[in-house]
Amino acid sequence: MKTLKTIALLFLLTLTINAQTFQASGDNRNQATFESNAPLEDIVGLSNEVEAVAMINPADLSHAMGKVSVNLNVLKTGIDLRDEHLRGEMWLNTTKFPSAEFKLKSISGASSLTDSKATDVKLHGAFTVHGVTKEIVVDAQLTYFKESAATKGKMAGNLLKVKANFEIKLGDYGVMIPKMVVGKLDENIKVSIAFISTDAGSKMAGNPCGANPCSPDMHKDGNKDSHKMDKGACNPCSSK
Repeated sequence: MKTLKTIALLFLLTLTINAQTFQASGDNRNQATFESNAPLEDIVGLSNEVEAVAMINPADLSHAMGKVSVNLNVLKTGIDLRDEHLRGEMWLNTTKFPSAEFKLKSISGASSLTDSKATDVKLHGAFTVHGVTKEIVVDAQLTYFKESAATKGKMAGNLLKVKANFEIKLGDYGVMIPKMVVGKLDENIKVSIAFISTDAGSKMAGNPCGANPCSPDMHKDGNKDSHKMDKGACNPCSSK
């Protein structure tokens, strides 16, 4: 039994050693949209303050983990007064709940990523908005780019491009539609997010998952793409 446990631990350690830490932060080209299609009005809200961190081994997606956070305080719909109402206590209450977050727990639909090839997957995790968390499954497309002369024109490092779409029901997250906007705001909201992250400088960049819950160290071979995690294989996207 001890031998089997040792083999299992060594297997998990191998997976985490080969995981690359990707981060996205401070790039206004990354964005999230929230779309409502009601009988009397269509509304699209946009936030371009997206932060993400993920530990992913492109050759083996079975132990991927990560977190994406979207700042709702900068959500824009094209009408300033409507934006104020959306951020107010009656709706999203962004003073108390400033962000929407998705914590990735696992990936299905593909076992690995191929350089420069878009791969359709399912992201399994927990979505939190308005202080309420629900388990969801997200349709996503991941594209991994090994660093090259072409990718350096975008940014340094190996890159991970993420595009995801899912739908939420406002009532499930405790967001009630005021009578004044009945017919103008749909109960079902389409959420889309798109960003590009890099593993360059991951040791120095701030960790949007919290106060240093994980400390990836350089692997002994000096390979910047190779990281190992602290004892216990801590999750960089857990506040625990």
